Amino acid sequence: MQKLPRRHLLGAVCSGMAVLAGCSSDQNSGSDETADGGGAETTPRATEATDTDISTADGDDDRSNRFGQVAQFPDSYAMTATMQSEGRTIEMTGRFYQGDMYWSFDQQGQQMEMYHIGNSTYTVAGGQCLRGSMQRGMDRGEVDPGRFSDQPQRNPDITPVGRDTIDGEEVLVYEISQADSQESVTYYILAESGYPRRIEAESMQWDFHSWGSVDPIQKPEGDCQSMPGGGMTAEGGT
Repeated sequence: MQKLPRRHLLGAVCSGMAVLAGCSSDQNSGSDETADGGGAETTPRATEATDTDISTADGDDDRSNRFGQVAQFPDSYAMTATMQSEGRTIEMTGRFYQGDMYWSFDQQGQQMEMYHIGNSTYTVAGGQCLRGSMQRGMDRGEVDPGRFSDQPQRNPDITPVGRDTIDGEEVLVYEISQADSQESVTYYILAESGYPRRIEAESMQWDFHSWGSVDPIQKPEGDCQSMPGGGMTAEGGT
């Protein structure tokens, strides 16, 4: 792949990453664990949520079906996500491993890769690696699937609103309301394993697979240069 000149690369990255807009120094996420994209517009979901109509769940009063008893998040998995924010849609594929994550997506014909490892962020575009954060409209917390993992403990007594199937696998369907939003979040939990299969709201859809089968996220190869950030120095990621 032909490398872009540094100033062209920065221009392409900052203009192309409309949802993850703005160049700044790397920083801790400080996510507030909201379940929808901040400032997201209500738009039609990217795909049909399921391949059958949701049926009424049997045994809703059965404690064994309550959210806190059924749902569990492994420490690694792969995922895809479609999110709407600030009037734009972004589709991403990624991996999660013990708090670290990797995302790949296309913006205006340019493939972007983001690595969040510990407190460091790396962005690879145009064959070059930049160390630092490029996030303003959507912060690290909003692309971190780990923000969903504490919901079974926060909402242990929620009972399923129905059952469904996704790609032939039976799921239990839970509706979780949010204190700071009128938009509820729907969790599709695999009945057999308790792993998340899909999490969606009007502004997002996440699909999960390869639970427990993802390798650790590694720093990008090659020399990663610091991200210019208005005179601020990017942290971490040597």
